[in-house]
Amino acid sequence: MTDLILSSAQNRAAEIRTRMKRFKLIFIQCGAAFDILREPLLGALGGTVLNAADFAGTSSPVELPTGPVILDGIEAFAHDGKAGGVTLGALRAKVNKLRDIDAEICLVSRMPKISFAPVAGSSLLDDASWHCLPLLEPHERPEELRHIPASSLPSVGLGRQSDLNLLLRTALEELGVNVLTDLDFAVFEANHGASFITEVEPGVAEAMRGAGLAYIVDGALRFNSPGPFWQFKNAVADVIATIVGPQADLPAVSEGLWQIERTIRRLLREAAIRDAGAQWRKNLFNETIAQLVLERARNDVNVTAWNVSELRDPIEWLTLGELLQVVESAKFKGLSWDGALWRRFRQDVMPIRNRVSHLRLLKKRDRATVRMWVNRITTTLS
Repeated sequence: MTDLILSSAQNRAAEIRTRMKRFKLIFIQCGAAFDILREPLLGALGGTVLNAADFAGTSSPVELPTGPVILDGIEAFAHDGKAGGVTLGALRAKVNKLRDIDAEICLVSRMPKISFAPVAGSSLLDDASWHCLPLLEPHERPEELRHIPASSLPSVGLGRQSDLNLLLRTALEELGVNVLTDLDFAVFEANHGASFITEVEPGVAEAMRGAGLAYIVDGALRFNSPGPFWQFKNAVADVIATIVGPQADLPAVSEGLWQIERTIRRLLREAAIRDAGAQWRKNLFNETIAQLVLERARNDVNVTAWNVSELRDPIEWLTLGELLQVVESAKFKGLSWDGALWRRFRQDVMPIRNRVSHLRLLKKRDRATVRMWVNRITTTLS
């Protein structure tokens, strides 16, 4: 381990100790860009380093330590608030006992605060003051590397990490799905270019700073990429493509969409029966939609059906777009909603429905948006 590594770790440890004295409980993000400093940094804090999940799971009484308590591996709780059979709430309870005896505590995570799933009754991360590990100053790097922009990242400037694409991908993976979906919008959908960093929400900006991919200069937020912007953009695309597990919000979003569509279809069926009685199936659609519905049904389960009147429920074979077209037709007049409400529904819900249908990543507010429309439909649509 070089003198530069030790010196850089000690300088950052001194800043962290100062923050702990002031706030008692702090949170630091120490991921791929800072790996070379991780071990000497935690050692230089002069306290007791514990695995967070192990600490939360122990039944031993909490005693006042001789120095600060460093709880490493906090990211294990990020996905659903559980790690190794214990919960983030259990960790909070143990941490609060330390705080009651005036201990200084540092939470160390590879993932940012924004990527932790919300846990009812646990505000541990909210309670912790966020501290950003600074990038390397020119004098902290070997002289021969100071001209390389990426050398401001400790893993490059001190660790001599030459595979910048691997470093980028690892850093982005550690940011988590919530940040990646925001980056997807800012970089690809909104196409902000390298100035995207000024457009993202504060939690994402904090996450990027914690990962070493952004910094503050003269009071302004700046993007800090190890390479050209196209390399960063490609890395975002590559990492998003590797995500194959379902997001935590997917069950709730899917259930909400199911409830929304099934409710609309039920209400349309009831309106059609009121309008045409036993002939409701025959009088439901125009000829074009009727042919599409019949073709789908015959290609699936109703092979012998020759017209929509023979289908149990022709409405079930409509796409969402076709369903809304029928609902808003002159015959049904939007049921009890006007055109403005249905337009807003299309704007809000159909993009989420498409994301689920095409297995794209959900966005941060999709769950809240779906719940809002579930409430509106179940209470005001008739």
